Amino acid sequence: MSFFLGIFPTKEASDKIHSVIDKIVPVFEGFDVSVRWVKPENFHISIIYFGQKLPFYKKMYFKNRLNNFTLRKFKIKFNTVKLGISKRYKELIYLDLLEGGDEMRKLFLELEQTLKTRNEGNFTPHLTLGRVSKDLTDQEYSNICRDLQVVSKDLDIAEIEFTVDELRLIKSSEGNYEILMSFNDSARIKS
Repeated sequence: MSFFLGIFPTKEASDKIHSVIDKIVPVFEGFDVSVRWVKPENFHISIIYFGQKLPFYKKMYFKNRLNNFTLRKFKIKFNTVKLGISKRYKELIYLDLLEGGDEMRKLFLELEQTLKTRNEGNFTPHLTLGRVSKDLTDQEYSNICRDLQVVSKDLDIAEIEFTVDELRLIKSSEGNYEILMSFNDSARIKS
């Protein structure tokens, strides 16, 4: 079980993201590399990860703090499919951002300050598509990255966009997501 605050794309954007997965699956199958793909209803951009436990009093604290938070709308547009967001997460298959990255970083910093949280490492806005199920050799990693670049050029990834107008506090358990709270500027906190 884990908890995070995230942004979810629209149904239309999720459908387009799913079609990108359909087109990159053969890259991994060609190398006989199995992947745990994200379910379309779970596509999201994580902003703040809260860990394995989130006590009731913390949820109420976050709800109270977010009631005074102003979420400014902005557009997310994706760039390309990549493998390995860092040396620590070489197995991650994701979409990086063409537009909205600066706004995401600013939102992340504002939320950290508002919620008084501190995350380890750098914040890199991205949308996870899947995770490779094995340790890749350097050669496999290099070959897959090269093939993803080639395949990505033929995809209309830059056409996938949506407007960020809501944050959701999610409880994730065995790949199933439960919305604990959602926040948007017009309705504030809904739980």
